[in-house]
Amino acid sequence: MRHVLLSFATTGAIQLLGLVNAVLLARLLGPEGRGELALVLLYPVLALGLAGLALNDAVVYRAARALPPRRLAPPALLLALGIGAAVAAAGALAAPLLLAGHADGVRRSGALYFLMVPAGLVALHLGAVFQGRLEYGVWNAVRGATTLATVAGVAGLALLGLAEVEAVTLAYLGGFCASAALALALARRRGWLPAPVDRHELGQLLRFALPLQAGVVVQLVNERLDQLLIARLLTPTDLGLYVAAMAIAAIPAIPAATLANVAYPRIAGVAEAADRGPVVERYLRLAVALAGLVALALLALGQPLVTALYGPAFAAAVPILEWYAAGAVALAARAVLAQAVKAAGRPALATAAELAGLAVNVVLLLLLLPRIGVVGAAVAYAGMQGTALGVLAVAAVRVAGFRPLRLLRDTPREVADQARRLVGC
Repeated sequence: MRHVLLSFATTGAIQLLGLVNAVLLARLLGPEGRGELALVLLYPVLALGLAGLALNDAVVYRAARALPPRRLAPPALLLALGIGAAVAAAGALAAPLLLAGHADGVRRSGALYFLMVPAGLVALHLGAVFQGRLEYGVWNAVRGATTLATVAGVAGLALLGLAEVEAVTLAYLGGFCASAALALALARRRGWLPAPVDRHELGQLLRFALPLQAGVVVQLVNERLDQLLIARLLTPTDLGLYVAAMAIAAIPAIPAATLANVAYPRIAGVAEAADRGPVVERYLRLAVALAGLVALALLALGQPLVTALYGPAFAAAVPILEWYAAGAVALAARAVLAQAVKAAGRPALATAAELAGLAVNVVLLLLLLPRIGVVGAAVAYAGMQGTALGVLAVAAVRVAGFRPLRLLRDTPREVADQARRLVGC
């Protein structure tokens, strides 16, 4: 399965570059400056997800159904530009209120960074056409361009001695613009653009995406609620420690995210529910095995790793890293199962899992943040991921042919065999 190897290689490169970027920012900005940058990025990134993820799933689904890309790409681009421009304008107006109480440079950068939303949506939606058509080389190039250009920009600022929050914000914005430009160039080269907008297909995309939107909202609130509350209740230094720990702790879930993106069009292309189960289990088995191994390594090496990468000023991030790594294993499993129930045509079940996780997340955050500070957010994250995984497992049994007992019977040797088969087929 060459596309899995390619996706893993790209994801590994993105993660490595992201970690290099996290180290650079931690060393250059310190905990407080890193927290201020996290505040600048927080609301635009949340807006990008809210505006684009449901439509992204719709584009992948339609492309996986062999819809001609010349019909699909123009409405996808129109939606990206139209929705992106509206969100960018609204966000720029709202940023001074969202970031009230922080430095002028933070508020200015927060307003400016909303310009990444239209660029991000262009890259996301056009890249989804390639993803749905199983053209993973192009899709990986588009998604990797953002990180590559961003890290290059941050490194350049570091060499010039200009690495301050406002300048780094421009580097992040440039990364999204580079990815959008690449996606547009590749789509034009294929002859997909320019072309008339198919109104019927525009309606089909919206009809598919609207039922998914509630789930996207809940998912993103789940993912960002911890940072939103830390930003409101604690200090930029606390937020800086938290995002620094996240940059390392996200590593176990990265293979799962890759496998889930690869699995979605594969599962969606299987017509019979009974045939979906083995496909789901194949991807789930490998995702959990990979995430578990990486999480164990992080738990064993957390203290020296954080100190070596970020410096002694970030030592308080170690307990956050440990709880986050545990939650990332649950995230690895639920990422695949969420794609399975969506590919089976039951997105409402994924939404139900997100709602259950959100309820647990809210309760734990409100209980723990005032008592144990920023570590409480990491504990809440682990609890939220475990709850959502349980609900998704039940849902996948019902609609996607998933059979947990088949996973429980697997031995380590069989897991290794599945990995060899997945890579070699």
